[in-house]
Amino acid sequence: MKKIILLSTLFTSLSHADLNSDRLKEIVSINSGSSNIKGVNSVQEKIKPWFEELGFKVTFKENPENTSTQKVSAPMLIATLAGEKTENITFIMHADTVFEPSSPFQKWTMLDENIMSGPGVIDDKGGIVVVLQALKTYLTALKAENKKPKYSIQVEVTPNEEVGAIGWWKTFEEMSSKSSFALGLEPSLKEGIVEGRKGNVWYEISVTGKEAHAGVDHVSGINACNILSEKITQLKKLTDYKKNLTVSIGHIEGGQDKFNIVCGWAKAKLDTRVPSLAARNILNKKIEAILKDPQVTFKIVDETAPMASNAISKPMVKKYLDLIEKNEGKRPQAYFSGGVGDANHFAREGIVVIDGLGPVGAGMHTPEEHIDLRTISTRAKILSEFLLEL
Repeated sequence: MKKIILLSTLFTSLSHADLNSDRLKEIVSINSGSSNIKGVNSVQEKIKPWFEELGFKVTFKENPENTSTQKVSAPMLIATLAGEKTENITFIMHADTVFEPSSPFQKWTMLDENIMSGPGVIDDKGGIVVVLQALKTYLTALKAENKKPKYSIQVEVTPNEEVGAIGWWKTFEEMSSKSSFALGLEPSLKEGIVEGRKGNVWYEISVTGKEAHAGVDHVSGINACNILSEKITQLKKLTDYKKNLTVSIGHIEGGQDKFNIVCGWAKAKLDTRVPSLAARNILNKKIEAILKDPQVTFKIVDETAPMASNAISKPMVKKYLDLIEKNEGKRPQAYFSGGVGDANHFAREGIVVIDGLGPVGAGMHTPEEHIDLRTISTRAKILSEFLLEL
């Protein structure tokens, strides 16, 4: 195991709340790997009364792609609270993790008095706890002044974000159309927040060759692996870090498991990451040109639009960074992330989308995942202050 870099030197003047850590321990103790539908549902059921305590109406929406014989995911938790305006502030988070029941990483442990390790502890169960405390602080402050929230509030907890939120994309678009703000509780990125996310396009590539005896009749064969190798060599040249474009082969396979047969077929999985729709269109044309070959076919199996920072989001991002600096004494940055998240599906003109508003930690998707518990309180306070200033 790699050496874990503890975050115990961060925010030494701040204390963490035991109640928050207790709630976090409860839901981290429930395995909710994306395929563990029962476990994900248990997390959703556990947090349901926590939102109800704050006055929210909580419902569960069945995945539109579930059938009577096969379930794609557990239901989505949706919590709503009416405000003065019908437009929503929508909070985006997820209950699933990458750690399935077969993973050896199942339990939370305290690495020191402030650092907790555990599956999903920052991605994204810590985000759920942050939003609960933030909403409690926000609503208590309004109640003291006998006020209602300016905007209606909507909380969605996705049950299968880690595997692409299959089945929910149309739901996200509908939620976005009724929202003025979409605030993502993914973990803080390098102590900062996320102002934009790349989009992705996934290609499945198939090459059809012709088998032949590699010694006796080599000339009659068409080697699919050779063709695929040539295509991969051309595709990798499309990566351009200066333009924030990456092209990556994630998997290849082909032919029989023999030395002496010319490879008759080959397949590859191609991942591309793009900062904008314009960049996606240009890149796709280049990929299509490379793959134009009578022996090659391909199909796009997944595509998520970029979460591009728009003009109305920029002042809100600055406001949020100001609040972080005020509360934690250090000004972080707003980042453009290469990772795709649910917030991508909310992005459009006319809506403020900011992500990475969850707690500070590191080691996501690894057995070294950990959280600085003190940042649950600070990030919740920052979020509540942001809401009060809207």
